Amino acid sequence: MENYYAQFENCKQREEPACTNVCPFHLNVHEFQDKVSRHKYERAYKLYRNAVVFPGIVSELCPGYCRDACPRKDLDGAVDLRLLEKTCTQRAKKKEPIKYNLPRKKEKIAIIGAGPSGLACALRLIEKKYQVVVFEKENKIGGQLKSLMPEEAYLAEIRLQMGKETYQLITAAEIKNLDQLGTYGFHCIYAATGKNGTDFGTLNRKNHVYVNEKGAVVLGGGTLTGKEVMASIADGAMAAAAIDTYFKVGTIEYKKDRKETYVIPNLEKLLRQEPVTPTDNGIFTEEEVRKEAGRCIRCQCDACETNCDLTAFLKKRPLAMKEEIAATTIAAESMLHKAPAIRMINTCTQCGLYEESCPAHIEFKDMILEARKLIHKQGKMPPAFHGFWLDDMMHANSQRAKICKHAPRTMRSDYVFFPGCNLGAADPNYVEQSYKWLIDHFKNIGLLLRCCSIHASWSGDEVLHNEQIAEMRQDWESLGKPILITACPSCTRHMREYLPELKTVSIYEFMADKQKWPQTSLREELTDCSFAIFDPCSSRYDVNLQTSIRDLLRELSINAGEIAGKGNYGCCGYGGDTAVANPDFANYVTKERAKLDNRPYITYCSNCRDAFMDDNKQSVHLFDLLFDVNGFDYETCDYTQRRKNRIKLKETLLADIWGESTANNEMNQYSIEIVLSGEVRQKMKRLRLVEDDVKTVLEKSNQAHRKVYDKEHDEFVCYAKLNYITCWVRYKMEDDKYLIQSVYTHRMDLKLEEVWNGRKVNPDL
Repeated sequence: MENYYAQFENCKQREEPACTNVCPFHLNVHEFQDKVSRHKYERAYKLYRNAVVFPGIVSELCPGYCRDACPRKDLDGAVDLRLLEKTCTQRAKKKEPIKYNLPRKKEKIAIIGAGPSGLACALRLIEKKYQVVVFEKENKIGGQLKSLMPEEAYLAEIRLQMGKETYQLITAAEIKNLDQLGTYGFHCIYAATGKNGTDFGTLNRKNHVYVNEKGAVVLGGGTLTGKEVMASIADGAMAAAAIDTYFKVGTIEYKKDRKETYVIPNLEKLLRQEPVTPTDNGIFTEEEVRKEAGRCIRCQCDACETNCDLTAFLKKRPLAMKEEIAATTIAAESMLHKAPAIRMINTCTQCGLYEESCPAHIEFKDMILEARKLIHKQGKMPPAFHGFWLDDMMHANSQRAKICKHAPRTMRSDYVFFPGCNLGAADPNYVEQSYKWLIDHFKNIGLLLRCCSIHASWSGDEVLHNEQIAEMRQDWESLGKPILITACPSCTRHMREYLPELKTVSIYEFMADKQKWPQTSLREELTDCSFAIFDPCSSRYDVNLQTSIRDLLRELSINAGEIAGKGNYGCCGYGGDTAVANPDFANYVTKERAKLDNRPYITYCSNCRDAFMDDNKQSVHLFDLLFDVNGFDYETCDYTQRRKNRIKLKETLLADIWGESTANNEMNQYSIEIVLSGEVRQKMKRLRLVEDDVKTVLEKSNQAHRKVYDKEHDEFVCYAKLNYITCWVRYKMEDDKYLIQSVYTHRMDLKLEEVWNGRKVNPDL
């Protein structure tokens, strides 16, 4: 994990926007505008003062460096930040700085020159209670301010900011050499003598700083070093910070080169908004403040928030997410150890769009997967988050649903069709029709019907994943190491990563080579329909696959185009098995993808198609158009039916293709019969429950004689532990049938007693 955490050192989250970057004071423009727009003038003023030292001077004299950096300048005019600052300065009622009762420090500092830079340095130092003496050769302070603004204005501002602090000001005292300061015993000297002033040797030194023969640090700054007035004030504040650091740690760090900002403004947010003209004696009214501040698009590095569903949904920035993940995955035996990111870690869809859009290329998807592995090893992974998916994987890989056979009437297979576990579960016709098409057009194509084990990977269970990958490899080897013809993009990507020795090719590439496809009633019905092609996230960079899809659609004369404004987009909501850990997020992702284009979707992933149809987004699978299987009236199956579909698929294929009969291949048989309404079935689908789960609860409650009669509703209530959850069932009896009224689940363990209603029972049931 440390390698992943190290990548966050390059995260641009804290990168300054261009306006802040060019500002000599590095004012936090975003925070300032947020406060001003909410008319929190005192708070905004405090932030502004902490940055610019003298708000009343800077807000009057600043030439507005930020204007040239504003992305609005060439559209409708830059945001008038200086006027917002001036408005804030005049509208803030409480301006007097807080005087802190700190102990006086022993170090003495000389400031030579009482112009804007020298006074800024002096103010910052006296606020920290250093002993400061300011020497000014003129009779009055102010330096170049005298020629820039009325004397009463800048003197009032200086008195306001420095009036409560203690320092010594000596006017009419021109310092020509540092020997004149010998009797004072200064530890540090800041030369701010103005343009063409005495530099005391600083201009010939690196960064205009050195240590003299008496051990005092000597710095030069302000207009002495060629800066204009705003940069001079900022230089004085920076010199004060460097002096303070020197007294604390013994090293002087001063005048670091400014780094270029890597923030790229999102120009999609840039809609024309005319600048606001102030109407209140040269400053904005409150409504004008809100409007002008609202013109700012808050330039920042938000590539992750713009492109990654997880950061957008959680409204969290990457650095905060990284810290929570680090706190969660750290090994700790204490029961009090916090794990704030357990749910977040299991919410990522693993689409990979974060790192693709991140300018620092942080491998967020891989970090999340590694975090899942760690919390699984540490025993902190909630079993309910992935338990259903793992059960479903094991069902697909069980003898009830799995097929691993050579091509019909042959003992070898050059190719093997691998449709994945969900295509046939959605509708057995998809696999039946596509496999029959393959063996009708090509020789020696076997069949491998099972799960690729991606669910084990997403669960973080490395042991189980390695076992399933080994079984997958063994099946492939038993078939003579053929090339796999895949139909599921997720399976394809997963096997290319974990079984690179397996050669894979998409079935759509095979199909694209065929030039003639007979017309179907569905294609004829959809002749006038315009579709958008939805590429699954797992096929994002599979150029051959995407090209084959488009070639096929052209051959079929389907009116299909790219997603409106097509660029990279994320998952349909299925990836990463997030729907149990965070169903709200899975629904959010599906809705975000569904609204990319108003047209119906054509996709070639059964998971995408099911996700969209459950969200009432019209969608068809490409196999629908090829084999006339379903249309817009397609209804997604519940999970009981999906498992029955797998069993039916195996039976049908063995009988039709290989002429083999199967023994009783049904799901587990129970001695009870249940009746489920459509409403209950929908709830079971949301809860990831199958009929066998309900029957198990009923049988266990009957064996243990654990059930309660609800007289008010004339219902029985019972429960049982199903591996990773406790399931509750409410039911009525009618002619020995169980009429299920409701089901619900909890992730909890119930401590049971051995005696129930006076009868000794088995608490493990």
